[in-house]
Amino acid sequence: MPDEVELPPTAEEDPETPKGGDDEGMEEPPSNKHRNYGHYHQEDGPTHFCKVILAPKLECIPMRLDFTKHFVAVPTEFKLRNNTGCSWKVTVKLMNGRVTLDQGWATYVAVHQIKIGYMVTFKLLTPDTLKVIIFDDDGIEVVNKCGKHDDAFAAKE
Repeated sequence: MPDEVELPPTAEEDPETPKGGDDEGMEEPPSNKHRNYGHYHQEDGPTHFCKVILAPKLECIPMRLDFTKHFVAVPTEFKLRNNTGCSWKVTVKLMNGRVTLDQGWATYVAVHQIKIGYMVTFKLLTPDTLKVIIFDDDGIEVVNKCGKHDDAFAAKE
């Protein structure tokens, strides 16, 4: 017969253990977080969004309102960083109350060969830098070495 294992006391047996549903004795969450079932969530907002490309020509691309409404300040341009470490500058424009990636986006699409049916994901790395990952229409990540693009459009590191 194996050695006996001593189990920790249950909430009924140990008076120091808070009972379920009893908020007394629980610490308050930090100011920008809220408690949900004993753990904390940031209240900063989302850091990712994605777009499925449905139009043949993409001169600009609006960012999700749920994504941008949490920005403290909207930058005048974003640096797009892809999965090969290349960076690309695009300007930001407000169109119909939405933050839109404008000048530089159409060239980015052409150089990176983004087509209808592709999905593009964006992750906010810093207040003015987005990590961009492109998936083809089969859901496979597209890896483009974009060393050939024009220096006028590339972001200087």
